[in-house]
This record gives sequence, C-alpha cells and structure tokens, in this order.
Amino acid sequence: MFFTTILLLASPALSRIHRQSIISKYNVVRTDLITNETTPLQVGNGNFAFNVDNTGMQTFLPFNTLSSWGWHNDSLPTNGERIQDYTGIPKLTHGRNVSYDIPDPSLPEASQWLTANPNRINLARIGLVYKGEYVSAEQISESRQELDLWNGTITSRFVIAGEPVEVVTQGDLESDSVVVWVKSELLRVGELGVQIDLPFPVVHSTEFKFEVFVGSYGVSGDHGSFLVGVGDTAGIHHLMGGTEYWVNLRWETASPITVGRVDDATHRYVLVPGENATEMAFTASFSPDRRDADSPATVQRRSRAAWNQYWGEGGFVDVTGSSDPAAGELQRRIILSQYHVRVNSAAGGQSPQESGLMNNGWYGKFHMEMVVWHNAHWVTWGRAEIFNDIFPGVYEALLPSSLERARLMGWDGARWPKMTDVVSGINSPGGINGLLLWQQPHPMYLASLAYLASPTRETLERWDRVLTATADYMASYAWGNESSGYYDLGPPTYGVTENTPPDETLNLAYEIAYWRYGLDVAREWKTKLNQPIPAQWTTVAENLAPPPQVDGLYTVYEGLNSSWWNDTSLTKDPRSLIMLQGVLPDTPAVDPEIALKTAEKVWDVWTDDKIRGWGRPVLAINAARVGRPDKAVYHLTAFDYWKFDDAGFAERGGDGGTPPPFMPGNAGLLYAVAYMAAGWNGSTGDAPGFPVEDGWVVKHEGLLKAP
Repeated sequence: MFFTTILLLASPALSRIHRQSIISKYNVVRTDLITNETTPLQVGNGNFAFNVDNTGMQTFLPFNTLSSWGWHNDSLPTNGERIQDYTGIPKLTHGRNVSYDIPDPSLPEASQWLTANPNRINLARIGLVYKGEYVSAEQISESRQELDLWNGTITSRFVIAGEPVEVVTQGDLESDSVVVWVKSELLRVGELGVQIDLPFPVVHSTEFKFEVFVGSYGVSGDHGSFLVGVGDTAGIHHLMGGTEYWVNLRWETASPITVGRVDDATHRYVLVPGENATEMAFTASFSPDRRDADSPATVQRRSRAAWNQYWGEGGFVDVTGSSDPAAGELQRRIILSQYHVRVNSAAGGQSPQESGLMNNGWYGKFHMEMVVWHNAHWVTWGRAEIFNDIFPGVYEALLPSSLERARLMGWDGARWPKMTDVVSGINSPGGINGLLLWQQPHPMYLASLAYLASPTRETLERWDRVLTATADYMASYAWGNESSGYYDLGPPTYGVTENTPPDETLNLAYEIAYWRYGLDVAREWKTKLNQPIPAQWTTVAENLAPPPQVDGLYTVYEGLNSSWWNDTSLTKDPRSLIMLQGVLPDTPAVDPEIALKTAEKVWDVWTDDKIRGWGRPVLAINAARVGRPDKAVYHLTAFDYWKFDDAGFAERGGDGGTPPPFMPGNAGLLYAVAYMAAGWNGSTGDAPGFPVEDGWVVKHEGLLKAP
C-alpha cells in the first residue's frame, strides 16, 4: 500500500479541546449502496472535487469531477439570432428608460445562451471495470465505505465475483488531483481495471438548468482526445472547441501501469497494472495544461498532513458535553460542514455555486447575493487565509464588467451581477437576475470581516478600489425624491426574498438599511485611509428614506398596509425583516426596539413548515442577537424540518428545485454557530447565543466575534 499515516496537530499546546477524537467520532460510514438520489462522498480542495459512489470511484453511478476553472461554451444559436444583438429589456426608471438583464422575448435563444454560458464541465468519470464493462450495483456485495475526516481519506471495501476489493481515495489540498489505490486478486487475473471516460457537455437549454450527472458519454464527433506517455507518467489531452485540459497521470515506478485507449470511436481509456500485480495506485491530476503529476505516495502523505493541519488550526466548537439530546446531531453537522466547505467552497478568486463542486445547479454559476452566506464563516472560524484567497479577488475579476454595466445603465461605479462566473462576468439574464438589489453592499460587509481578521493598512488598501466603485454606484443609484426630500431605492427592483412585485417595490426595508450600513462603512474606510470622502456618499447616506413601517413594525417595502401580514405570498418568507437585526450590524437606519417587535411578529407567522434554505441560520443569529438563545438553539436543532443527510450535507427544502447539496445551509450553520459561541460586536459573556441554563455546555477556541 502506498501510504502511511501522519498525524499532525498544529500548535497542540494552544488547543484545549481534543479535536481529533471529536472529529473522528463523526466519520461517515455507509454500508448500503447509494442511488442517483443520494449525495456522493467527496475528496477535493475547494478548487477541485472528485465525487464517488460506494466503490470510491465513479463506477456504477457517473458522479462528477468538477473544478473552479473548467468551463465550456455551447454552440451559438442556429436560428439566426446573434448574441451581440442582446441589450436587455428597457424599463422606465424614474423618468428614463434603463436596460436590465432580463430575457428578451424577441431573442429567446440568445437570451438563453447568455444565461447558460459558460457552463461548468465534468472533467472525467473514473470507475472500476470488470471484464471490460463498468461494474454495476448488482455485481457488488458486502459494501462498507468510510470517510475518515481527520485524514481526508475514503476507504471502500466490497466484493465482486466472490473476491474482495479495497479502494482508498484521497484528494490533494495543494493540487487538483485525486489518488486512487486499488487492491484485489481480480487485478492479478486481468479481470479488474480502471476506466477514464471523458464526457461532452450537453447543450444547455432550460431542461439542463440543473444536472446531477454532468455531460454526455459516447459522443464521438464533437470533441477530441489523445494520449501521450513516458515512463511512469501519461497525459490525456481533451479538446472541446475552445475548451481544452489535461488528465495528467502518474504511478510509482516500481508498480507500473499500462494506459490504453479502448477504441478510436470513443474517449475512454483503460488503466491496468503490471503482470501478477494485486495492487495498483495512480494519481490523476487535472489542469488546463500538461504538467507532471506528483506520485501517489507523495500526494497521499501531503494530503494527510494538510488535512491534519486544517483540523488542528482555525476555530473549533465542542458541544458534546451538553445534556440536551440534540447536541450530538448538532455536533455532527458542525464537524461535517467544516469538511464540506473545505472541499466545495475554498476556490481561489471565486465563490462556489449553491451545490458546490458536487453537481451543476444554475449551469454551474455562482450567485453574488449568496457570497456572504457562503464565505463569512471563514473569518469567524479563524480561517482568514481562505477568505483572503477568495476576496476581494472575485470582485476585482468582475470589476471591469460591473463598471461597464453601470455605465450602460446610466449610473456611476460598479453594479455587481447576480448570477455569474468570473470568466465572462456576464449577469445571466433572468427576470430576477436583472433586478435583484441586495448583493450591491456585500463588499462592505465582507471588507469589514477582512478588517476584523487583520486591522491593518494593507487590508484597507487592498479593498479600497472595490469599495470605492461599490459606494459610487450606491450613491448614484439612489434617486433623489424632491417630494419627500429622501433618496429612494427602486422601483423596479427585487428584494432578498424575491417575492414582491418589482415594478411597485419601493424602498425595501432591508435594502434601505443595508444601503446605509454600506455607505457608512465606505466613509469610515476613507477616513482610516486619510482620503477625502465623496460628498455624494454622505448626502445619500444621511438622507435615505427610512425603512418603511406600518403600525409600529417594519414592513417589507413602502406602500403596504397592516393587511400585508395576511398576504401569504409575502409571509411565506419574511426573512428580510429578521435580517434587520442580527446579520446586519448596528446602523442608524434601524431602531432596535422596532426591529425586535418586528422579529417577534415574524416568529409567529414564519412557521417551521415555511422555513427553507438559509432561513434557519438567519433566525438563529437574530434570536441570539435579541437575547433569545433558547430560540436560537431551537432553530439550529429543528431537525424534523431542517434536514442534513447521512453525509452531513444540508438540503435546501421547500420548492427550491435544485439538487442537493445546498452549501449555503452548511456554511450558514457554521456562521450561526460561531456567532452564538463567540458572540458579536457588543455582546458580552461567553457563548451568548446558547442557553446554558438548559444544559448547553459550549467549549470553543480560535473563533472571532462577528461584526
């Protein structure tokens, strides 16, 4: 076997919690064969993930190998429509026509192409073949699979044709690689091997908005591949129009492997060990170019050491000493979420899609309004190095297109997209995509987190350009209403919950408050840098319309009356009002007493059966903030409603329509737990979000207070 065990705990003297024993308690063990409706286990590094069935590979279920850099454009429309003719849909906005990124009914195929492209590609399927064919579920018996969290290793044992098979699968935190080690007598007799199959992307109509299995196999004419090999290495070059990449293979010199193409008409390659060998191990390293992969033994050692270091550093929360019977399941979710965000959500310079690197939701693109929920936890869990790999890089990549978008719409600064990718920077056309508003102040919240972790001039300078462009847009977008004397936001616009009539939606409560917070942060940033504050930032910030109220409570947007509490289209998801106190730091725009009364009303009408997505974390944060730790814990432990599967992946629930997992659920849980354990700006005492009088014992270390 080509690996040894390395146990590394960074700075053990500083840790008062025995982390390894707690983490290992929650290893994932599967003994039943999974189906296409089950989330696979994964290895990976945030830029790359390899998803596996019970064989430790992609054998009887064609799960995906996804990356942050692997993208493809479908062929252009064939009905004569030209992409460059799309200019959006004009909407009357305070006396002038403004073009928004909404599908154009006169250019349906061009609009769909812009929505769906580029799309994330499946780099390869790697699976076991028995007598030349993929092993089927029916051929497997006595299956047992375990994800060893501390070491980042998946060990799969099962029986094929009466013979035991063992597969050990590992990723690499330093490269986009997977190492697979296989042991079986079936290798020696030549009946078992490994196949690499290169899929071709489907054409992404609305039918393929979500893909559990990404790409199509057996397509020969639309792409090409060829094999090169020298000594203990080989490379498969895959070309698909303007997209190309390499599968770089390596094995140990003393344990040779032969790689060959199955036939000329397909893009399938088979790996078989040397004569009489009962073991084979190889590294498959994926990259846009040809490079030498590291040996299996090197990657295995490095991977274990890196995972041990990940678990040993950063923050940790231990609730296992609590008497509340929900503590064990909450601890499981905390531990497994930490593994899953590292594998799915740590890409350099970009945020993950909602389903991470498991499958494709929304064509593989990420949503800018969700970047806080995906990534804020990195800072409060003491992992600012990962946060800083993502930010402000993602905004810097999107800045040129966002400046141009604002210019074409007649505003200053940068208008950030809603659903996008860093390759094109396009705001994918959509009825909601073109009108959503609350992603605009996110850079201020994220910059505040960065400064919380590192309050230095370097941090201030690193974020200054992004914050300046953001604040310029926010001040320019707000419309001076001569009748009221206030600055208004919208219409047309959509708010957090995307359930209001956009052409009538004026001065959304959360967006107004968030706008004030964002402009205040931008002004404070300039002060810290000893730079002048643009006068328009101050004029708009201090003269924004107040968040609307009805009968002494905040309401979703201006113009509603008290009957809105009976409007189920609005009360089925009133989370934006909960967010006024909790997720949003203190701001002059929000009266804490009114926000508390509003939250109490929302608690009554937003019942368990209606809450989905990241609703539970936001409710928990709000409850902790207003001094109700009992309700905070309730929302994190409402297990009958908030589902995490056996592998610890959060499910979205409700009518979201996306295949699991729902990564903002895992990341949101982590942010809420850190908020409740370490506290927030202005909180006092230890673990202020947990009701210690109800038997909760919370040990934590390495966490930072939230803003």
